[in-house]
Amino acid sequence: MQLGGSLNDVPAAVDIAEALRTGAPRIGHRPAVTVLHAGARYEQSGVSLANWAAKGAHLLELDHLVGPGSTVGLLAPPCWTSASVALATWWLGGAVSLQVDGSMDVTVGHPSSTVGQGTPPADLLVGDGVDGAPSAADPTTPPTVPAWTHQAQPLPDHPPPAQARADLPALYTTARTWQQRELLELAAELGTGTAGVEAGRTDRVSALVAVALRPFVTGQATVVLRGVDREAATTEKVRTWL
Repeated sequence: MQLGGSLNDVPAAVDIAEALRTGAPRIGHRPAVTVLHAGARYEQSGVSLANWAAKGAHLLELDHLVGPGSTVGLLAPPCWTSASVALATWWLGGAVSLQVDGSMDVTVGHPSSTVGQGTPPADLLVGDGVDGAPSAADPTTPPTVPAWTHQAQPLPDHPPPAQARADLPALYTTARTWQQRELLELAAELGTGTAGVEAGRTDRVSALVAVALRPFVTGQATVVLRGVDREAATTEKVRTWL
C-alpha cells in the first residue's frame, strides 16, 4: 500500500478502508501485531500489515471474485495473517464469517482449525510461521491447499479500488452481524497502550478486531499469546489484557 505523511489528531475513519489508509502511516514501521509462541516471536509493522492487506485484496478480488455481498469464512487464530485476510475482505466490501458453512465464497483456515472438525476444507491456509504459512508443527494438510501468503506475495502492494462502506456487513457470528462502523467503534474501545490477546481465551470478535483494526485505529500495538502464559509478554509492555 502506498503510504506517506505523518498523522496528528486524525478524525475517526468513516469506514475500514479509510482507517487503513490513514492508520498505516500513523503506526508506520512500529509493531502492529506481535505473536508470541514458546521460544518464538513474530511481528509485523503497520506498513507491512497494510501491504499484506493490499496484496490479499488483489488475491480475493481476482481469484475469488470477492466484493460487496461476498462472505469469506475465517477459521484461524488471531495473528497477523488472519488480520490481513480480514482487512483485505473489508477493503473489498465483503464480510468475514467466524461461523463457516457451505455458503462461503472462500474459506481461509489454519490447519488446527479445519482438520477433523467437520468443517469445509480451506481454499487457502494461514499460519503463524515467519512467512505466514503453516509451520512444520501444524497438523498435516492437503498439499493441494495453497498458503494465503504464498498466493498473495507476488501481487501489487498498491490495493485495488476500495469498496468499503460504513454500513456494510463486516462480521458474522452466531450471535449477531457487525457493520464496518461498529467494528471501528469496538477497535477504539479496546483500551489504550499495548493490548494483550490470549488465543483461545479472548472472545473471537475482540481478538480479531484487536489484531486487524485496533493498531490502525489507535496507533497502538496488539500482542497475541499462542500457547504461552502472560509471563512470556513481560518485555512487551502490555497495558490492557482483552
